[in-house]
Amino acid sequence: MVRALFVALLAALLALVGVLVANTLMIPAYQSRPTASLTEPAFDTDTLASHLGEAIRFRTISWQDGASDFDMKASQDAMVAFRDWITATYPGFSKATTREIVGDYSLLYTWAGSDPSLKPILLMAHMDVVPVAPGSEGAWTHAPFSGDVEDGVVWGRGAMDLKVAIVCQLEAVESLIRLGVRPKRTIMFAYGHDEEIGGANGNRKIAALLESRKQTFEFIDDEGGAITHGLLPGIGRPVAHVGVAEKGYVTLKLTAHSTGGHSSLPLPIGETAIGRLSHALVRIEEHPFESHVDGVSRHFLEKLMPAMSFGPRLAIANLWLLEPAIAKLMSLSPTVGALIRTTSAPTMIHGGIKENVLPSEASLTINFRIHERDSIKRVVDHVRAAVDDSKVDIEIMPGSLEPTPVTDVNGPQYDVIRATLEKVVPDVIVAPNLISGGTDSRFYSNLTKNIFRQVPVEVTPDNLEAIHGTNERVTLASVLQVANFYRELIKAVDGPLPDKGALKDSSR
Repeated sequence: MVRALFVALLAALLALVGVLVANTLMIPAYQSRPTASLTEPAFDTDTLASHLGEAIRFRTISWQDGASDFDMKASQDAMVAFRDWITATYPGFSKATTREIVGDYSLLYTWAGSDPSLKPILLMAHMDVVPVAPGSEGAWTHAPFSGDVEDGVVWGRGAMDLKVAIVCQLEAVESLIRLGVRPKRTIMFAYGHDEEIGGANGNRKIAALLESRKQTFEFIDDEGGAITHGLLPGIGRPVAHVGVAEKGYVTLKLTAHSTGGHSSLPLPIGETAIGRLSHALVRIEEHPFESHVDGVSRHFLEKLMPAMSFGPRLAIANLWLLEPAIAKLMSLSPTVGALIRTTSAPTMIHGGIKENVLPSEASLTINFRIHERDSIKRVVDHVRAAVDDSKVDIEIMPGSLEPTPVTDVNGPQYDVIRATLEKVVPDVIVAPNLISGGTDSRFYSNLTKNIFRQVPVEVTPDNLEAIHGTNERVTLASVLQVANFYRELIKAVDGPLPDKGALKDSSR
């Protein structure tokens, strides 16, 4: 009897292993492909570098509330000078487009097409940059706003985030105009001036203006993802992260109450305001949001699967069985775990006025980035249940945003983005991704169902920390790649989009 049971269990195990292996073998290993040749003459890299360097020198800094009048005025003047520079530097673009100034400084350009039956597309970017951390200026290899070009690298704040996109879009249009191109499909360009502080006076107002005109779009392309190389373990090829959704955003303020008193006669720590707050934070940490490999993150892994070694490919090919274990493993990494769950981050804490006085209240601010499966209400309910303390108030702070709708990765709009990336980036794997940060494109959800968030600039372990950090820079090879992408994308949409499946997906 025992022997028969053992034989049966062994047979079942072997059958299961057979199924797992069979599912894995059904996924062919990734095959390198030749890069398509580009038909137009290559961009002049010296001109690209020079123009990007000039754009970087405009100190279009977005300051938080509390900045000095001098700093605010300097940034406003830089915005005006920058838009005048666009007019002078790109005469073909400026003549072929109509320009609208929105919110005093943001720019909306329209390159009118000849076929009004074709919905326009919108290419987005932002002119503003984050400040340089005070005291860090001396750590820069080249001055933060120098725009220096040396050994094939352009240096300065905005080189990657995000003047590279503006310059490359303008260069792409200018080059097409020189070739006598007039588009059939209208192409629009929205350049916000305050994305780094939320976009309320820039792209929010542009989106509202366009919505009032009942304008809709075939698709929108904004910042978000990039071309990464060397950031994903086991993947030896460049990966294009195409954002098809953004996480939501909510900040909760937890305020704990107590009777206060003198420190010489203290309450038990758990009954003090600071103690209650500490316990609340620990309970939130001990009750993380659920992690699942589903939705956009699942699509992402499935697209990477052909380039994985056999072991990881077996795991992803059999998520039907191994998903809980894979989700637990992914959660061990803060970077990877953020893709599969709602995250929490305590960012500010306040309490007490004197070292020998127990405060009657203390507060803690926690920022949550909301996964596509969750909502603001679900976050609040989760935190309230985890804290489970009637003497801790929970308040939703201003600026909350629900997760964005998810763009369909099976539509012709995604196909065009993917095919264009495959055309200009050698041997790239294109994968849909979930964007943890916020972009201005979220304001446009009522204007199209198809919003993509990516600029094909190269991000590697060497320059990852430079985004918003010290020594922001971009290689000329990367700039050329971005310019080629925008030019090829504009050409690809110059007419009805191909039917689904007409553009071959090399990862399938």
